[in-house]
Amino acid sequence: MASRLFGTGNAANSVKYFNIRLDQSTLVLRGNEEEASSVLLKGTLVLCLAEPLKVQNVRLRFTGERRVGCGGQKKDDQFLRKYWSFEPPGLSRGGTLAADNYEWPFDYVIPGNTPESVEGLDDSWIVYRMKATIDRGILAQNIITRKHIRVVRTLDTAALELFHEMRVDNTWHDKIDYTLSTPTKGVIFGTTVDVNFRIASLLKGLKIGEVNTSLVETQDMWIDPKYPERKKGTITRPVAEDKFDFPQDQETELVDGHDAWVFSRRLTLPKSLRQCLQTVDTMGIRTKHSLNFAVNLINPDEHVSKLTASLPLQIYISPTLLMDEDNTISTDHLGGMDPGAFAVGAPPQYGQHRSDVLYSDLDPAGYVTPAGTLSGFSTPFNSQSRRASADNLAALASASTTASFTPIALQSRLNNLDNATGADMTSSYLPNSNSSENPSATLSRQVSDDGIDHCSPQHFEYSPEQMNKVPSYSTALQSQHQTPINEVPPIYQPFDR
Repeated sequence: MASRLFGTGNAANSVKYFNIRLDQSTLVLRGNEEEASSVLLKGTLVLCLAEPLKVQNVRLRFTGERRVGCGGQKKDDQFLRKYWSFEPPGLSRGGTLAADNYEWPFDYVIPGNTPESVEGLDDSWIVYRMKATIDRGILAQNIITRKHIRVVRTLDTAALELFHEMRVDNTWHDKIDYTLSTPTKGVIFGTTVDVNFRIASLLKGLKIGEVNTSLVETQDMWIDPKYPERKKGTITRPVAEDKFDFPQDQETELVDGHDAWVFSRRLTLPKSLRQCLQTVDTMGIRTKHSLNFAVNLINPDEHVSKLTASLPLQIYISPTLLMDEDNTISTDHLGGMDPGAFAVGAPPQYGQHRSDVLYSDLDPAGYVTPAGTLSGFSTPFNSQSRRASADNLAALASASTTASFTPIALQSRLNNLDNATGADMTSSYLPNSNSSENPSATLSRQVSDDGIDHCSPQHFEYSPEQMNKVPSYSTALQSQHQTPINEVPPIYQPFDR
């Protein structure tokens, strides 16, 4: 809410700017009331005077207010109060402030169990407000500015609601076997809910008719939360709905040995708190949300049966998709992209993979992975390798599927790999030339008396012409930096105590 300035006469001409500047007007509490950490409300009260102004004092007030209305009754109270009083140095009671710019910093720690803001209802709410006042005395009108603050309680990134799939599985005897599910229980306010259906017919000739999915909100209100049995009002309203006629020509899929209809629907949630609240239970205001299903089943004799089920959901406000002063989420800055992709939440589930390299040579159907790059000896996607490996990885993969490696076979492959790597390493350090290889550039290996293979010092010759050639920046970035090894690590001798 933009700050409003109230005043008349010469005071309005003297005060050019009077505002409450907050570091954050939305305070985010992560987790429930038992787990959430405290957050800091911090800001500055700013006053700009073009002319001297006679004042008594400057004060600031921060309050949390609650109203609950149900059954024709209403109750208002304040559950949080914090006051600040600011007086410039040298100002006595009834003094005068000189024409100047004034700033008074303030801060306040919001505990983690503070009730979250509940806004959007006509007769019930929990709101937080700040009010700054310049007290000018008895016969003069005070100058006032206000600021609205929102306290949001969101799910922690490790909350189970962000990981657990919500599903209902059941069998209608001699009719259908079905599974209805959503990816997670927690849903970000103002985004969408993906609903997955799997319906397997156990009755020949059974068809699916209209499929209805709706999100229903239930509001429970108590005038006095300490005595919930005394007065309670309940309101139920649908907040989102999706209806469609199932196409009769849709093919079935084989799932768990049964032919089943498998399809998905997407339910779009409202973006205004006037149409839908977040899931909350605090200070006598409780809202719950459930996803209700109704599927019409057309029997072979043409009479219609109805399958009904429901799943609980928790709608929470994301710190990256906050409301404006009209209690509405604006997604214009997202450029038409999915709002849920910008929300801060848990890491993606395992099933939501992209460009995964399969661990074993599985059937790639249904996996989003580069074509032709199965696991084992395939080069990873977007590889920056300059040259292919000298090892015969294809033979290694085929051998691993038939028999286990013997120590002799492993030692032989290791020696071949070392020889190939040594030769390749030598050529990578030598300049390109039409002349024959320099004998001093070859790697020599010898076996010591203790049976340990040592590398002798390596000597490389460089010509001044080659060293003066500076590669381009892109070539240097793509090159593999290798440093000649002049000595091997020390050998640890056995130690006798």
